[in-house]
Amino acid sequence: MAAGSVRKRRFRHRLIALLTTALCLWAVAAAPAASAHATVVSTTPADNSLLQTAPDRVSITFSEPVELQLGALRVFAPDGTQAEVGSAEHLDGKPDTASVPLRGGLKDGTYVVSWRVISADSHPVRGAFTFSVGTRSTPNSGGAEAAPSGDRTVGLLFGVARWLAYLGFAAMAGGAFLLIAFAPKLAGDVRLRRLIGGGWFVLLVGTVFALLLQGPYAGGFGLGRAFDVDVLRATLHTRLGRALAWRLILLGGVGVLVSWIATRLTEAVVRTRQVVGALAAALAVALAVTWSIADHSGTGSQVALALPADVLHLLAMATWVGGLTALTVAILGGAGELEPDERLTVVRRFSTTAFVAVCVLATTGVYQGWRQVRHWDSLFNTDYGRLLIIKSSIFLVLLSLGFLARRILAATTPDLARLRRSVAAEFGLAVVVLAVTALLVESQPAADTPQKAKPASATSPFDTGSANGSGTVNITLDPAGVGQDTLHIYVLDKNGAAESVPEVTASLALPAQQLGPLPVKLDVTGPGHYTGAGAVLPMAGKWQVLVTVRTTDIDQATVILNVDVSK
Repeated sequence: MAAGSVRKRRFRHRLIALLTTALCLWAVAAAPAASAHATVVSTTPADNSLLQTAPDRVSITFSEPVELQLGALRVFAPDGTQAEVGSAEHLDGKPDTASVPLRGGLKDGTYVVSWRVISADSHPVRGAFTFSVGTRSTPNSGGAEAAPSGDRTVGLLFGVARWLAYLGFAAMAGGAFLLIAFAPKLAGDVRLRRLIGGGWFVLLVGTVFALLLQGPYAGGFGLGRAFDVDVLRATLHTRLGRALAWRLILLGGVGVLVSWIATRLTEAVVRTRQVVGALAAALAVALAVTWSIADHSGTGSQVALALPADVLHLLAMATWVGGLTALTVAILGGAGELEPDERLTVVRRFSTTAFVAVCVLATTGVYQGWRQVRHWDSLFNTDYGRLLIIKSSIFLVLLSLGFLARRILAATTPDLARLRRSVAAEFGLAVVVLAVTALLVESQPAADTPQKAKPASATSPFDTGSANGSGTVNITLDPAGVGQDTLHIYVLDKNGAAESVPEVTASLALPAQQLGPLPVKLDVTGPGHYTGAGAVLPMAGKWQVLVTVRTTDIDQATVILNVDVSK
């Protein structure tokens, strides 16, 4: 090979690597904060509330639009029977709400509301709260777990179905790409035909299983409801269900194209091959969109960038993994239709394409990983972060094997047997990466994982203007998280000793959302110590605790203390 040609190739590779780095840095610099899974903003009735009369319905407002399936909202009466009537629906058509009417004649006692909805990124989220009518009693969920976490078998099979779909897409798309672009002479090779046709069949099976299992997985049902018509109908009304249905439709057209490639490609002229290649590329993009639109990239911030980035990530994965598979089973395994020099030419041309695919994988993977993690602590302290570390580690090993393969190809007379072993190892690790990817898709992004709330404290001086009317107010909000918290207020005199005063009142406000003040009922639990055990904070943010201290019949002062409330 001429020295000028070698220099040009090195320049191209360095240019691609430089562009990859620049894109990574630009994506990191431009990205705003990522959105979280749906969280509860408010409930009607309020959590832990005591009502004099029974409500007509139960409603929940979430932080983002949610999708409802069978059993999305269940209400258990004190005797364990279900108190709701019909199925959950969006209140007044608002997509960020879930509501269900209640039957009449509800008895006094405590009711358990169990909810399980599908977040905007197609993942199920769940929770529960209580309210009481007339009097409080021991909650009863009818012997069923409030907000069921779902059947483990269903979750495992659903993950396997998604892994099979990834694997089938890679084998089909990558194998077809290598065949059409680099080795059309091998259209009659039974190994490549089996690879591409088998990939199509595996993708079809994985998609059908995912469609059947999505309903039980999202609704927390058992495997026995996989073929339930009502569950399947509800699934087809969700974003993931529609995406899977479109994928099945696309696979019908892809099946026709795969059949044509297997029987007619060898005889086709160059122009026809170009048209078929363009059609195959368009179908591959459309198939990739059916994943991206219903997963993490289809929701949250920067969807306009994240969605095409995820599509490129999937296409690059298919090009690399599927191409490696085709090389292993056909080209490097000995192809009767190709001479040794032709085989080497195909391998070298694909090696350049694989290098570009790896650059795209690295760029889009870094961006998507950062978008879903954001913080170093989340990288190491969440399941999503740990899975991302495992995937990245295996990817680095794959890069090492790819570098070894390119070193082998750079030799004047490459050792194809050694190259075959290296490529086979790459393929095996790539299959593991796909399995980890399937787990990542089903994991809650680390940036969305609620951090365990910790107590928050604040201190402020007060002065009512009367003699001995000055001192300090200390507060502690435990656990300073969304939901029910306990507010502790300590009143100290100017010498720092606990001081009992005639009256202390408190309320909570969230100015950023124009929420409050919400009064907090306080009980005296010791000298200068006042406790509000029923403080309910419906959302995260910088809350104000307003404490009014009265030291005489007419002298009082109000202080404002700020605390950060997490999800």
